[in-house]
Amino acid sequence: MASYVMEFSVKGPLAFVSHLELMKIFRQSFRRSSLPISFSEGFNPHIKLSFAIAKGVGLLSNGELLEIETNKVFNEEDFLVLINNMLPSGIEVKTLKEKTISSKSLSSMLRKAEYYLEYGEGTNKELYNGLIEDKLNKPEILMEVKTKKSVNIKDIKEYILSWKFLENGLSVVVFAGSDKNLRIDNLLKYLDLDLKPIRMSLIGENGPIIENIS
Repeated sequence: MASYVMEFSVKGPLAFVSHLELMKIFRQSFRRSSLPISFSEGFNPHIKLSFAIAKGVGLLSNGELLEIETNKVFNEEDFLVLINNMLPSGIEVKTLKEKTISSKSLSSMLRKAEYYLEYGEGTNKELYNGLIEDKLNKPEILMEVKTKKSVNIKDIKEYILSWKFLENGLSVVVFAGSDKNLRIDNLLKYLDLDLKPIRMSLIGENGPIIENIS
């Protein structure tokens, strides 16, 4: 028995599939591959896989994380080739690491997420930089935040950990996970500008989770 964590990207039209559809794509791809994937027990066995966090519909990503169990230790290079050959164009597993020590789930390891908010074509960068700086430097950012069970007014300023301007956009790190979480669409709604969000990495206590898997 072995456990592997893979970091994958989602681009193009497949960014618009739901989380459940993304799970289905991976399950079908694993079934078609010759990888020795583990299944749960019972009358309706399922492939043993889990995501660190759901990806929002329409969100491009360079840093989604998925954990999969196999029946044996597998050569990592062969693993990458086999699964990428089965995945549709637009989804690519970039990094694969065997999880040999930590028994924590990916979701319990997750603390933060880094996003790149790319400016739209033809954007006046100086204007956007000024508008964003004014908005993010406010002492509090009160917004109506909807959950499955309620609607609350939250100060999302508390959920924004850091931000900095890049050549053609903004890099921002926010709380993510079960304890504290800021949906990037709420931040985009507040900024109210032509910005394309891309999730760059999922971060634990000691940096990007994939870099600390061992």
